[in-house]
Amino acid sequence: MCIRDSLTQHAPAVPPMPPRLRPAAVSPVAVLLILLAGLSGCGSMEKDKQASALLSTTDAYREAVRWGYWQAAVEFLHPDTYEKVDLEPLDNIRVTGVEVVRAATITPENTAQRLVRIDYVLDDEQRVKQLIDRQDWHWDDTRKAWLLHSGLPAF
Repeated sequence: MCIRDSLTQHAPAVPPMPPRLRPAAVSPVAVLLILLAGLSGCGSMEKDKQASALLSTTDAYREAVRWGYWQAAVEFLHPDTYEKVDLEPLDNIRVTGVEVVRAATITPENTAQRLVRIDYVLDDEQRVKQLIDRQDWHWDDTRKAWLLHSGLPAF
C-alpha cells in the first residue's frame, strides 16, 4: 500500500460547503448613497493631502528662511514672484528666530494665509529687528503643490 493511499483512507471526511447565499436585492437609492459616500470620501482625502502638503511646505519654507537659505526659499515662490527677487541684499540679513503667529488654514478657494514673526539682525548695523510676514499661499493644481504668492519677507 502506498503512503498516499493510506493518508486518503484515514483522512477525515470534509463536509460539503453550504451553497452560497444569494445577496438580497439592493435598491437603487442605496447604491446611489454608497456612491456618493465614496465620492465625498475622495474629496475629503484630497483636502487631507492638501492640508498635509501645506504643513510640510510651510515648515520647509520656515526652515529655509530661519537658516538663511535664500535660494531654497525662492524655490517656494510662484514663478511670477521669484523672477523679481534680488538675493544680494539678503546677504546682510541674519535671521535669529521665526515664530508662527497664526497658522495657515485652507479656504474653499484653495488659498491659505499665515502670519509669521521674524527676528533678524542687520549684519552691517548689528541691530536686532522684527517683522510680521503675511504669507499668501495658493494651491497649484497642475503642480500639486503650494506656492507662495506674497514673496520673501520685506526685511
